Amino acid sequence: MTRFRAYNPDQAYLVPPNTKDVLGEDHLVFFVHRVVEKLDLGAFERAYGEEGGSLYAPTLMLKVWLYAYALGITSARRLEQRIREDLAFRYLAATEAPDNWALSAFRRRHARALNDVFTQVLEMARTMGMARLGHVAIDSSRVKAAAARHRMDSENSLRRDRARLRRQIRQWQQACNVDDPDENAGMQVRVGAKKQQTLKHPLKLRTSNKRYWKILRTRRARGLILVGLFLLS
Repeated sequence: MTRFRAYNPDQAYLVPPNTKDVLGEDHLVFFVHRVVEKLDLGAFERAYGEEGGSLYAPTLMLKVWLYAYALGITSARRLEQRIREDLAFRYLAATEAPDNWALSAFRRRHARALNDVFTQVLEMARTMGMARLGHVAIDSSRVKAAAARHRMDSENSLRRDRARLRRQIRQWQQACNVDDPDENAGMQVRVGAKKQQTLKHPLKLRTSNKRYWKILRTRRARGLILVGLFLLS
């Protein structure tokens, strides 16, 4: 009788695993899920018209990008991979699998709104006493200290903290733009400045038509001679 447990990676789940049982109820992904569900995302939805193909739900895209921000992920290609492979991201995506084009387009289109939402989420986490949001440090002690001072000093402190959070998020957004610089990658060919100037003019064949036919007749004649010598040998 073997002491080893049965192991079969290809076996399908008899009962789908509960994500909370696997990750734990205190996992950051569930905070991201709950906080986004409470937000009014009407501005995101109104940004799209009724015509066109189907789109991923703004709630989904916002959740995966917020969780990516908390983990320090700046590449849409990397995020696409994590959504396929990481249980927490798969939970937020709810079995959907947006590609890097859709992820990058959403982030670029809603850059200002994402900054507003991320700032709001960080402030909410700070008021709850959270010291960190994933890899993002949140100094909740400054809020408690400010609350003990005069009201005007407290408001000024909160404004400075909000400005600091916004700058921090903008730096992350800029890092995203560096990691995914080509919004239309794969559809445009990178050409240097000098070559671009050259391509504006019609290309000219280096060999004239007369010279081309002369070379071609010479090569054919040589070929016929070689074939004749081969047959006579």
